Amino acid sequence: MPEPRRLIAYLFILPALLMTVLFDYYPILNGIYHAFYRWDGAKVEKFVGLSNFREIVHDSVFWISVWNMTIFLVFHIVLMVPTIVVCIVLFRIKSSRAQYAYRILFCLPMVVPGLVSLLLWQFMYNPQFGFFNQLLDKIGLGEWKQLWLGDPNLALWCLILMGFPWIGTIAALIYLGGLQNVDGSIWDAAKVDGVGPFMQAIKLELPLLKGQFKLNLIGAISATVTGYSTQLVMTNGGPGFSTIVPGLYMYQKAFGGATDTEFGYASAVGLLLFLIALLITIATMKFIRSE
Repeated sequence: MPEPRRLIAYLFILPALLMTVLFDYYPILNGIYHAFYRWDGAKVEKFVGLSNFREIVHDSVFWISVWNMTIFLVFHIVLMVPTIVVCIVLFRIKSSRAQYAYRILFCLPMVVPGLVSLLLWQFMYNPQFGFFNQLLDKIGLGEWKQLWLGDPNLALWCLILMGFPWIGTIAALIYLGGLQNVDGSIWDAAKVDGVGPFMQAIKLELPLLKGQFKLNLIGAISATVTGYSTQLVMTNGGPGFSTIVPGLYMYQKAFGGATDTEFGYASAVGLLLFLIALLITIATMKFIRSE
């Protein structure tokens, strides 16, 4: 490429590069730097070495949040199964019109903002006029009405069960794209060999979806380990600490108090979350191989 054209190409990517450095890499490096400081986000900035991490080791609330995060992570991985099953069934539909209609139906939830969905579920869990308690009343089971998000024993499970029947739109499109890119001769050979629907799923479709599964799994792990928006909107970590997760605990430490802000401690929690997500992702990439 001639020198002037190369310079023009660099100028085109320069704004994207600057924005990436400013809004992606700088906050990460700034957070790592302040993880070793006692910092209030404004004036106080005192180097404390590993003191923040030693506090975390003895912080009982942090370990409660890690336990809750582990429960969420296990169930989020298990709840990836319905999406895979639905995609395999949808792929086997012969009618192209029916396939198209179902894809549209799966994609429609994408146009609804995530916050709207959270507020809708919060309304459904309302103990006074929410859908679930009203339904129990209608079918004569009024004595089974619950506080739902207000019950420390139920709140976490209510958050896990949100989104029933747990069909992930983006994940579904990734799985369908993977299946549609497979050479059709494989399915013809399976028919000739008399492979049944169940064995076809076990021996063909699931192994061929390992690459797509790995991609969605890494996304689910990252979102669960570092995310906290659902808990923030639905329960703010309560009641008590029954639904708190490390990401929300980090947020509360940084922004939870009007006068007592612990940005340095929050940065240390964020660094630990980054390392946890990184290690799990590396393990996932190593042990789940595409075929």
